[in-house]
Amino acid sequence: MIEINGVKIGEEYSPYIIAELSANHGGSIDVAKESIRLAKESGASAVKIQSYTPDTMTIESNKPDFLITEGLWKGYTLYDLYKEAYTPFEWHQELFSYAKEIGITLFSSPFDETAVYSCALIDFGPPPDIYWASP
Repeated sequence: MIEINGVKIGEEYSPYIIAELSANHGGSIDVAKESIRLAKESGASAVKIQSYTPDTMTIESNKPDFLITEGLWKGYTLYDLYKEAYTPFEWHQELFSYAKEIGITLFSSPFDETAVYSCALIDFGPPPDIYWASP
């Protein structure tokens, strides 16, 4: 059994459900906060945001290896996708404070060392729960 912010996790407990915010904020901190609120109201135990910048994910290039050729982001470069989808570090403090205020855990999934450093500079209150993104 483990515990995250007072919630016990283990075989004998209810599932711990983590909602993923990802790019669903559409570039709006108000939409991000509303999504966090709705996740809580829907029964999620936590919400995860992704911490990165487009510059730490890829380079700005129109070469074929950097173009998305199918799916929702078809026609975008990787750089433009990450630029549109990322959650700005400037929002992190406000989002973590809001989540704490309404009583839901917010996780950060930093994608690189600069994101870890940026997250570590924010006052989250007690030490934050930070997990590396999957490779």
